[in-house]
Amino acid sequence: MSNQVEDETRLHQCAKKYEKIVKQFDELIEIMNSRNCQPKQQRGSRGNSSTVAASQPEENEVVVQTITKFLHELKTNPTDPECSTST
Repeated sequence: MSNQVEDETRLHQCAKKYEKIVKQFDELIEIMNSRNCQPKQQRGSRGNSSTVAASQPEENEVVVQTITKFLHELKTNPTDPECSTST
């Protein structure tokens, strides 16, 4: 009986982690879509090309920081009761 309880607990933990991953993925897709839309809107004015090029590293940094934050959130922490280190 305890194995069944452990399995259900682990399944619940995996489902919660999956939900978190899906939310993070959706947020990354939003970031990527907003990045892809910006240059198209600014292509018409040639004077802004240097502004677009200058903002590219900042946008890349935002993506890197977001992914890093997500990976830290997903990292298994043995002291966190929500996470399970067993496979």
